[in-house]
Amino acid sequence: MSASILPLRRARGMTRSTRATPSWRRVDRRLGIALLVPAFAVFAVFVFYPLGKVVWLSTQGTDIFGQAAGFVGAKNFVTLFTDPHFGETVVRTAVFCVAVVAGRVVVGLAVTIPLTMKLRGMPIFRALLTSPLVVSVSAASVAFAAMLSPANGFVNSVITRFGGTAVPWLTSTQWAFPSVIVVTIWGSLGFTVLLLLGAFGAIDRDVIEAAHLDGAGPARTLWSISLPLVTPTLFFIVVTGAVEALTTFGQIQILTGGGPANSTSTLVYTIYTSAFGAGGANFGMAAATGIVLFVLVLGLSLVQFGLLEKRVNY
Repeated sequence: MSASILPLRRARGMTRSTRATPSWRRVDRRLGIALLVPAFAVFAVFVFYPLGKVVWLSTQGTDIFGQAAGFVGAKNFVTLFTDPHFGETVVRTAVFCVAVVAGRVVVGLAVTIPLTMKLRGMPIFRALLTSPLVVSVSAASVAFAAMLSPANGFVNSVITRFGGTAVPWLTSTQWAFPSVIVVTIWGSLGFTVLLLLGAFGAIDRDVIEAAHLDGAGPARTLWSISLPLVTPTLFFIVVTGAVEALTTFGQIQILTGGGPANSTSTLVYTIYTSAFGAGGANFGMAAATGIVLFVLVLGLSLVQFGLLEKRVNY
């Protein structure tokens, strides 16, 4: 009798446990939703609402006071894409992005690799070369504007002292754009060096010693061992550097103001001049340009994750 009752009790216990499981799952689901609500609220206020507002403004006309003046559909986008200066701005922005990202990676590696050597006084050099990290964009741009001044700037003073001719670094269409690129690379150098120092420092020394025992020299070890092991960090630098380059504003505003002759004006600066420029506030055109920039950044990020990530050694 007891032997027959025992399976029934076990079956009842299993039934109760299976009935209790969904309730626990509901509690866990509710708790997870409750914990996500603050994050969703922050995103809704600071990301989703502004993005929706920009999309709405891009379909609106603008009156003389800069206020929305009625639905115009895709007129702002048609105006953008039929403007020859807009195409030049897009190309200039792409060139600026490629130059800044490439310079950031190349200069960052050129500076970091010597810093990985164990020499006396190397911590001092590491601190000095990561110092741009703590300098604000505005302060660095003001300092470079003074250094690159065509009249009495430090750089031209050195050039003329050695018999050269002063260069109009920030007032010439030939030199202004490269000057802004160099200043932007310098501004990101500290963060790049800091990331690469951490990546090279995390490499297992046994792997490097094994390569040396196999007869690999320093150059071969760097190319075949060290660089492949830091590709995750390099990929991070490329992705974040591209986004930062496409959204660069402070250096352009302080150094050149988009000039001379719009030779340093990028998409971000075009958004600023459309919304707050001397020609009048046109928030519809500024919003449309912002949508184009958003699509470019999103597309570039997807391409980078689709192509470059395949070459990353995790």
